[in-house]
Amino acid sequence: MVHFDKEIVLSANTGELDTLQDWLGAVLDKTCCASRTRDQIAVAAEEIFVNICRYAYSGGEGSARVMAGMDKSRFVMRFEDSGIAFNPLDHASPDITAPIADREPGGLGIFIMRKWMDRVEYSRAGDKNQLTLYKTIGGKKAVESFRNIKIGIKILSVVLSVSLLTLSIISLVSYTQMLDLAKYSQEANVQLGNTISFESKNALLEQAQEYMKNIVATKADLSNARLLQISMELTARASFIEQVYTHPEKFVGSFIPQIPDAPKEIAAAKYMLAPGVRNTADIRQELRLISSAEFGLASILEANSLLNNIYLGTESGIFFRYSESNLYDSAYDPRTRPWYTAAMNSQGRAIWLDTHVDYYGRLLITCSVAFKNSAGVYSGVLATNITPDVIIENIIALPTGAGSYAFLLDKNCTYIAHPRYKEPGFNMNPLEDAEGSWRAALLDMADNIYGTAIVETGGEEYYLFSAPLTETDWKLCVMIPVLEIITPLERVQTTIDTFTLEAQHYIKKNLSSAVMRFAAIFAVAVIFIIAFSYTLSLAITRPIEVLSRNVRKIGEGALDIQIPVNGSDEVAELGKAFNRMTGDLKGYILNIEKVTAEKERINSELNISAKIQNDMLPANFPKFSGNEYFSVFAKMVPAKEVGGDFYDFFYLDEKETKLALVIADVSGKGVPASLFMVIAKTLVKQQMLHTNDPAGTLTAVNKLLCENNPRSMFVTVLICSIDLVSGEMIYTNAGHNPPLVSTLGGGYQFMELKRGLPPGMMETSVYRQCSMQLHSGDKLYLYTDGINEAMNRENKEWGNDRFLKTANKYIDLGPEAFDTAIRARLTEFVSGAEQSDDITTIAFTYNPLN
Repeated sequence: MVHFDKEIVLSANTGELDTLQDWLGAVLDKTCCASRTRDQIAVAAEEIFVNICRYAYSGGEGSARVMAGMDKSRFVMRFEDSGIAFNPLDHASPDITAPIADREPGGLGIFIMRKWMDRVEYSRAGDKNQLTLYKTIGGKKAVESFRNIKIGIKILSVVLSVSLLTLSIISLVSYTQMLDLAKYSQEANVQLGNTISFESKNALLEQAQEYMKNIVATKADLSNARLLQISMELTARASFIEQVYTHPEKFVGSFIPQIPDAPKEIAAAKYMLAPGVRNTADIRQELRLISSAEFGLASILEANSLLNNIYLGTESGIFFRYSESNLYDSAYDPRTRPWYTAAMNSQGRAIWLDTHVDYYGRLLITCSVAFKNSAGVYSGVLATNITPDVIIENIIALPTGAGSYAFLLDKNCTYIAHPRYKEPGFNMNPLEDAEGSWRAALLDMADNIYGTAIVETGGEEYYLFSAPLTETDWKLCVMIPVLEIITPLERVQTTIDTFTLEAQHYIKKNLSSAVMRFAAIFAVAVIFIIAFSYTLSLAITRPIEVLSRNVRKIGEGALDIQIPVNGSDEVAELGKAFNRMTGDLKGYILNIEKVTAEKERINSELNISAKIQNDMLPANFPKFSGNEYFSVFAKMVPAKEVGGDFYDFFYLDEKETKLALVIADVSGKGVPASLFMVIAKTLVKQQMLHTNDPAGTLTAVNKLLCENNPRSMFVTVLICSIDLVSGEMIYTNAGHNPPLVSTLGGGYQFMELKRGLPPGMMETSVYRQCSMQLHSGDKLYLYTDGINEAMNRENKEWGNDRFLKTANKYIDLGPEAFDTAIRARLTEFVSGAEQSDDITTIAFTYNPLN
């Protein structure tokens, strides 16, 4: 951030220029600044200050604050004023290649300022304009000494200096690096080898983990599908049994032996009755119905090698079994067993019981489903068993290494199946004695968090891969020793390290010969650079010296000289350009003398015309504002040197009790409009003084203007005749904008007018007049369309809505202050855009004593 340590505040008056330049010179004396740079800064400062004086305050009083400081090697100067918002950087630079007579005036000072300064910035901070200049300054002696050296020596010096310095730096750095290359290459190769082996090891490890993770997930899906198949088949057979109960007349049934009487070691149907259940006719009838499902149940065992029996129990106490086993205990009651009660509670949904010890002491996993009787009431359960050995061998078996194994956990993380479950003292609940990472992994799976983890159990580290079985809410897990995966990866790392050592030896062997070759190349390059630089300097400077001598003569006035041109390079093109320039310059000098004289004459005449036109408009506001009945203020700002708008106000009687207000806008701009405006103003005032009749005045003026009007010019006019004693106002409008009016203390509104054709358009036009009553405090604001149709740089109009809103914001101000405020807001809106039309206003307040 720039620190401004020098500051001066000046009045926005060009008479302060000397004070500014004296202050700036004292500031620059303390910097190491070349004279050319001082001159450029001084010219830029003068251009900005003059613009502030002329345009920032619209001819009124104001001030400019100038600050200076250093930003490292840059001199920074900021101009600040409270005038209208104006950004000079938005204006396009003038075409300095065009003839002076064809250029638009203005903009050259801003162009020079932007050309000479390193950077120019504009900002609007609150209500202040800030323009900041940046200029890099160097030491006087170094800059001027180098500037005085001949261009040939400069080119030779620059080329040799840059080339030799670059080559020397490259050589020094390269030689130093070569000397250290042996050590560096060794470290780099070791690091590279370690990195490659580490990354390779990690990549292979990630692949192995991802591979095992996918295998476990796939196996979990397959296992889940097999268990789902069992539960679906069991559910289908339960539905069949329900049909048997619902339609007993369709099934004949057959004899079923009791378990002790059934054939041994052959899969067959058999039954027993729970304790206390008698073999009644109803029981026998139900047994016959159940026997109808025998073949359907047998098909489950035949289709699924995982199962070795299938059985059911009923609420009536029947226990039916289809299996090879004839185990029998007369005290066995199926209705009290967990597989029965859990299925009855599940209301027809197949359920899986986690690993449990059955009635006969066997370790089993059971799937069971309840079925309904003919009354639609759940009256029995169909079930089947799978042993842990079957699960281990047929469901969760995976092709893993010697130390790997798979197991199943239930939803509470209790083992369902584990390869070591038969070992003495094996704890089926691992959470009871699990510790550290093994316990954390079990708890994650209990919360249904699956994936890959490294756990330590039994003194060995394992990769744990887990996936869910959604059908049973079990968890399939595979444990693989870490060493089983890491060992092959370490062999890869050893191979990479071997190649790294070989590469290191090769680099060291070839290092010394590279140093010798580089030294020879360096010597040859130095000789070549010197020879090439000298030749290049001569080739460039000789044509320039010839060009310089001839240009010097042209500058002394010898415009007949022709510069010799050889070749087609830039110097030759420059010589051709100077030859063309001398010819053009001779003709231009003659032409410019004529054009300059003519423009000075025209400008002088326009200035005189503008002064005459301005003097024709009433400006003695105190004379009128001193009247006890009213106060008034008016202003006209033309878009060009002279304008076509005019305003007028004058007394219509000697007692000064009647006042006329006139505002008009002539079609077109410039000199023709100003001449037409003078004629129209004179005619309107003469007629009003003679008749005090706005409508009659416009009718007469219209006929006079139409009599000799070959260019069909016209003028919009609004005339108001006000009786200052009674407050009655008579007015006539001829195509003019409706004025703003505020009556009885209310806000400004656009006055409703009857529009007539502007005078000068049609000789037969007739005008009508209207009247309204003014009261104490009522206000009028008459204007031309330069107000409401003013446009900013985005081509947006100020418009009637914005105009009316602004007027009501300042409604309490007197005529002059009100008009000043309106114009200030309009200036802010257009934001520096070129004024496209004359702006003329009359502010009037009726304020009689009574």
